[in-house]
Amino acid sequence: MMSNSIRLTQAAVNKIKPPKTGRLEVRDLVVPGMRLRVSDTGLKSYSVITRYRGDQIRVPCGRHGAVTLAEARDKARTALEDVEAGVDPREKRRKAKEAPSDAVEDVVADYIKRYVRVHTRPRSATETERALNKRIVPAWRGRSIRDISRRDIIDLLEDIAADNLAATANRTKAVISGLFNWCLDRGILDTSPAVRLKAPAPIVERERVLSDDEIKTLWPTFEELGEPFGVVFKILLLTGQRRGEAATMKWEHVNLDEALWTIPPENTKANRTHEVPLSPFAVAILRGLKRNGDFVFTTRGDRPIIGFAHAKEVCDEKSGVSGWRLHDLRRTCGTGLARLGIADATISLVLNHAEGGVTRIYRRYSYLDEKRHALDAWARHVETLVALQPDNVVEMATA
Repeated sequence: MMSNSIRLTQAAVNKIKPPKTGRLEVRDLVVPGMRLRVSDTGLKSYSVITRYRGDQIRVPCGRHGAVTLAEARDKARTALEDVEAGVDPREKRRKAKEAPSDAVEDVVADYIKRYVRVHTRPRSATETERALNKRIVPAWRGRSIRDISRRDIIDLLEDIAADNLAATANRTKAVISGLFNWCLDRGILDTSPAVRLKAPAPIVERERVLSDDEIKTLWPTFEELGEPFGVVFKILLLTGQRRGEAATMKWEHVNLDEALWTIPPENTKANRTHEVPLSPFAVAILRGLKRNGDFVFTTRGDRPIIGFAHAKEVCDEKSGVSGWRLHDLRRTCGTGLARLGIADATISLVLNHAEGGVTRIYRRYSYLDEKRHALDAWARHVETLVALQPDNVVEMATA
């Protein structure tokens, strides 16, 4: 190995040509023990040679191009100071490499891997991961998670809300709170900058409920849409369940002989098994479906249906009923049950609303009979509304 000594400069390092064979080592006259090693492949790297507990050691200080000469000298000086303090710089470097990164993008990746994909339902996990990678990581990439302040979060959320994305801003706020809560639990942070953070945009609760006349107008359009969208719209109205729960319904979840739809925990928002009694009207509709694979509502057989938005637009155009969303079918069912005199507690069970406190832990009775009575009564009302004989239509009194 050839070697010489010079006062290294950035320009000098750039001009040094690689040897034809072997390696060339240049000693720096500024920092004692610092070397520039140049291989015959053209690779240039910095290191410092010193003694630790009587043994000569070499401590890497970075590759030329990845670090500047000034940065390499700082690393060399730090290594020399560590030795003087009785610290092995090689062990210190090894521990630094093993320590988890606190960069936002690395913390987020770890959060997704360890928590989001493990402890949340697939659909929620996908939405959370999308928000993290689309909104949060690009805004704070390269920064330490410890440096993210409350002001940073507020600015990000206000920017999102300013783009007329109020709902997205509110969802992003929830995702950020979840991330920082996880950081607290893992000991990455001692405090969360997102604690008691208010929603960036006002939450406007929808009150849209389809009237009896609108149900009568929409039903023929559902018939015209046919399978699968027209049928799933009917089931959403008759059962009051969520769109995602109906979309992921499989034939193995449905027992038509017992008139029961059992939604597995992974498909429910509450993350618990939910039994939905099927009215004779709903059973008749499902029996009329052609089976095409595992999923009840599908166009390909091997996956749930997608494209609800387009089907909804077609429905609006054909029926002339607008200003409603698919979730309003669920609200219409719940409101209709109340108008029929069904108790609030039973309606909540039908809709599988989340329960709190000890009630959720100790109540194991399924209330299947009560739910069946409620949904049968609602289905009879809907069936009366959409019957072909107008003389049989009976309007319910508005509560």
